[in-house]
Amino acid sequence: MKKTLAVILIIIIGFSGFLYYDWHTKAKMQAAEPSVPQYAWTDAQGSRHFTDSPPPKGATNIKETKGYKHIEPPLVVTIRNKAVEYYGKVKDKWFKPKKKKTRKERK
Repeated sequence: MKKTLAVILIIIIGFSGFLYYDWHTKAKMQAAEPSVPQYAWTDAQGSRHFTDSPPPKGATNIKETKGYKHIEPPLVVTIRNKAVEYYGKVKDKWFKPKKKKTRKERK
C-alpha cells in the first residue's frame, strides 16, 4: 500500500513539475519574443500580398505593422480551457432551468 501511494505521489509531483516547467518556459519565451514586422503590399499586377519579409522593389501601397511570432499556449492553459468548455456543456445539459407552466398550459 505504501509503495503504491509513493508511486502515485511521485507521478503527481512529476506531472505538476512538468506543467510548471512548460508554463514557465512558454511565458518566458512569449515575454522575451521580439516583435516581428509584417508587411502588406501590392505588386505591379495589382495583387495584394501579406508577408513577414520586406516587399520587393516596385511594390506599392506598403503597410508595415508589428506582430509577434505565435507561441503555443502552455499545457496548463489548454487543460483549463478544455475543462471550462466541458463544464459549460455539462451544465447546459444537466442543469437546464425548468420551464414554469403558464396558466393556459396548466388547464
